[in-house]
Amino acid sequence: MLKRVGFPLLMAFIRPAVTVAAKLIAPTLSLSALPNFHLLKASAVTQSDATALLNHRLDASAVLKSVSLPLPELPLLDVDFCGECLPLDQTDVVDRWKHVFTLFRTHASDIGNLRQRADTFFPIIDPILEKYDIPADFRYVPLAESALRPKAVSRAGAAGYWQLMPGTARSLGLKVGGRTDERFNVQKATEAACRYLRSLYTQLGSWSLVAAAYNAGPGYLKNQLKRHENRDYYQMNLPRETRYYLYRILLYKEMMSRPDDYSSFLSPAPVEQTAFRLVDRIGLRPIS
Repeated sequence: MLKRVGFPLLMAFIRPAVTVAAKLIAPTLSLSALPNFHLLKASAVTQSDATALLNHRLDASAVLKSVSLPLPELPLLDVDFCGECLPLDQTDVVDRWKHVFTLFRTHASDIGNLRQRADTFFPIIDPILEKYDIPADFRYVPLAESALRPKAVSRAGAAGYWQLMPGTARSLGLKVGGRTDERFNVQKATEAACRYLRSLYTQLGSWSLVAAAYNAGPGYLKNQLKRHENRDYYQMNLPRETRYYLYRILLYKEMMSRPDDYSSFLSPAPVEQTAFRLVDRIGLRPIS
């Protein structure tokens, strides 16, 4: 039958059906704007599709289906904090690591500004960290604490680059009160923070636990250690913020030291790709 009627007559059957579908879809999105529309047009005139159109009535409600591309996988690279490796063989550790990176994706464009602030900040604090024999990875703590905003103040009253509480700052020799608040003095605050970190390490003997104590407070952490023999930060029962605290520090370390290794994950999410399928409701099978 197809050979006898000829191609011109065949197209006379096809064009009205495709035109109806296009008119119904046009108010939502122009088909010609789709990057692969030329492929759909080409497939619409194949003999098999023509036969389908001749044998069945094309349903007037041609459907538009959106196909969302999955997010790229986060590269699981070797990461360590002060020589203590991130145990990526543990499922919950991988889940937390992916979680902080996923949250960071929407702020990845800010890394340039943060890097500029760090270029000014690191040369000031690095010699002080070395003076107190504090591992260089603690240079990333102020990034997680204050995003290197010198006038940052939390709701709880912590202030400055290192987000020191008033009582802690005073106990470390800083002046806090009246018109003077040395928590905003980067050198003095870093000196105080280093004395605090060194004291915590003397008590805890682990730099990951020092970071946890810096966030949750040494009293809380000591109580946890008394109740549980496990001294592994990654397996301890800690408040939610503290459970993710070290991961946030490590995220900034990775972003500042080797951002290109994560560029595939942090690049802008692909625009949702849309594909048109002209569905024959009678046969429930796609025309294109």
